[in-house]
Amino acid sequence: MRTPIFHEHERLGARIVDFHGWEMPVWYAGIREEHLAVRRHAGVFDVSHMGEILVGGDNAALFLDTLLSRDIPAMEQGRVLYAFLLNEKGGIVDDLMVSRLGGGGFLLCVNAANKDGDLAWIDGREHDRTTVRDASGEYAMIALQGPESDTVFTRCTGKDPGGLRPFHVATFPSDVYGDLLVSRTGYTGAGGVEIYVDPDRAAHLWRGLLDAGAVPCGLGARDTLRIEMGYPLHGSDITEETTPLEAGLDFAVDFNKADFIGMGALLEQRRLGLTRRLTGIELVDRGVPRDQCRVLKDKTQVGVVTSGSVSPVTGRGIALAYMSIDIDEGASVHVDVRGRLLAAAVKRPPFVPGVLDR
Repeated sequence: MRTPIFHEHERLGARIVDFHGWEMPVWYAGIREEHLAVRRHAGVFDVSHMGEILVGGDNAALFLDTLLSRDIPAMEQGRVLYAFLLNEKGGIVDDLMVSRLGGGGFLLCVNAANKDGDLAWIDGREHDRTTVRDASGEYAMIALQGPESDTVFTRCTGKDPGGLRPFHVATFPSDVYGDLLVSRTGYTGAGGVEIYVDPDRAAHLWRGLLDAGAVPCGLGARDTLRIEMGYPLHGSDITEETTPLEAGLDFAVDFNKADFIGMGALLEQRRLGLTRRLTGIELVDRGVPRDQCRVLKDKTQVGVVTSGSVSPVTGRGIALAYMSIDIDEGASVHVDVRGRLLAAAVKRPPFVPGVLDR
């Protein structure tokens, strides 16, 4: 599968890889260069492979309230929330962004690999006076990230998004690009906006953002940026076998609302206490921690890495790992990287300062 911007990536000479069935750019000039462009200036990502599900109708809010971990009826128009679809055991079916649009409708932005499963999970529930529709083909999505993102957006569109608050969404009409639905959530910790645009105008908008000063960035920089901030990736750091409590994401679970799928399991886990938690590790020795590397303390395994890389900002190896609950922040540990035991310290992310808290 290809996004509406695919040929722009080809034109720029991007390295293309298969990402869950999508032909996507992993880098253009290089991961480090693109990463630092986002931290210091502005970078632009094609994220049109993400899925969009529209939920509407008189009962939409109450219906979603039974499925999602957040208080959906309490959302005002223009609000965006980070939320979970959970299974009955409290495991994370998917993490997503839910936006409340005008007319009482909701837009769910879901992970590309999970879109079909999410749609079946939602549509398969009884939903009287509620419509559920796959709208992925109606949107292309571009993430403009970095401290100069608002300036680039204004140069490109003539509109100033400065009044758009974090975790809100609004429409910015444009004579050139059509009505742009713009949110401010972020997956880099560098600030910026996400732009939903008509697929037929997406390539034109992409070129406009580059002309306005943004640097094209691929999936490689997106991954290193989110690891620096400690943001989890579904399928790696969070899965149906992990819960929001274990992942340290309980801020996105509203326990005071009415019952939702998985709530009982989470309450029981909270009552019994956790045995593990997702936290960060920063290497003292030189090396690159990778997925499934063992974490040891006094030669005993106390954790396992779920995501790892080298921070382009600090130059140190960094990772997210599930650790035994009795391993405190600051503890000295070792990471087994291909048989080499590398000294490291447990460190709560972010590994570098961020400007936007999820």
